[in-house]
Amino acid sequence: MLIAEAVVLVVLPVFGVVVLGYVVGALRWLDRAAVRGLSLYVFNIAIPLLLFRSMAIVDLPDSIPWRYIAGYFGCALVFFGSCLWLARRLFSHTLAESGVFAFGCSYGNFIPLGIPLVLTAFGEQAAVPLFMMVAIQAPLFFPLMIAVQEGARQGSVAGVAVAAALKGVVANQYLAGIVLGALVNFAGVSLPGPVDDILALVGRSAVPCALFALGASLSYYRISGALPAAVTMVMIKNVALPLAIWQIAEHWLGLEPLWQAVMVLMAALPVGINTYLFAERYDSAVAVGGTATVLSTAVSVLTISLVLAALKLPL
Repeated sequence: MLIAEAVVLVVLPVFGVVVLGYVVGALRWLDRAAVRGLSLYVFNIAIPLLLFRSMAIVDLPDSIPWRYIAGYFGCALVFFGSCLWLARRLFSHTLAESGVFAFGCSYGNFIPLGIPLVLTAFGEQAAVPLFMMVAIQAPLFFPLMIAVQEGARQGSVAGVAVAAALKGVVANQYLAGIVLGALVNFAGVSLPGPVDDILALVGRSAVPCALFALGASLSYYRISGALPAAVTMVMIKNVALPLAIWQIAEHWLGLEPLWQAVMVLMAALPVGINTYLFAERYDSAVAVGGTATVLSTAVSVLTISLVLAALKLPL
């Protein structure tokens, strides 16, 4: 597939909505309260219901290739640990600042950007591999990030990590939507017509609203210094991680083409917006987190186009 085709069919419409949201936010046609309200609707209501309905009606595979999950998140965890060490050695960051750097290098923007991109590129057939990643990333990485940040404050990581992990699994609305939808599917229960229609309408609003909310939210973040660390984070997340995942998928995992394509595209997503939110919450490496999030999203227009063009699976 030519890069021009990838840009026209997938990247342009998806990032076009992000840019529209960014412009509206930058012009302050929506204030922070309005953007937050839209984000709460998307992430607490629309996307969990989209995940529930999709998993309830999709054709589930007979067996799950767990090497898919192990390969991706095993690599991402290695990047997290390596980048935690790199930030301390290369930039002399504190443990808390290093945690923000490592999180940004290994945590992708799965919810607002990954879901629209994958579904636009590959359709509903990609729902199962896509939602498996969505279900696992936050419960796996949030406890790590919380443990590092709280450990930097309290001097102890192990106890914090266990508590954060349990809380993260219980409170994750995306995981709940996916699991409940899968249970309905396994039980062979059909959703009542009116209920399915309501879920379908809400689900159709999730993708454009998520993209718009992402752009509007980014307009409130500032490129405010710490460029060496931020640019390094962007290069690792946008280039090094997807290349590593691609090599692992290509040579070691033996996945079906669709699963491999979803895996690589998800790896190519920009720095997750939660990188900045965690940095702000713990008042640590805020400039790095904000700058990297904005730059990485802009750079991903090119890098994702290249990935889509290089993938062998037709759109």
